[in-house]
Amino acid sequence: MQKTVTVANMMCGGCAGTIESNLSAMEGVDQVSVNVEEKRVTLELDEVFMPQIAEKLTERGYPIQE
Repeated sequence: MQKTVTVANMMCGGCAGTIESNLSAMEGVDQVSVNVEEKRVTLELDEVFMPQIAEKLTERGYPIQE
């Protein structure tokens, strides 16, 4: 399953690296693709568990924008 979210506060490659490494380490996340310019994160997931992903991003300072 693929899911794309827009996140706040992402401004550089360092931000992208933080997001990618933290989400890639989560069980059930197969792939993470980060686009800094568009502030989007695209995820390939085994299961739907967006609340946990939203929590992880918020903990790192990158809340999902609805």
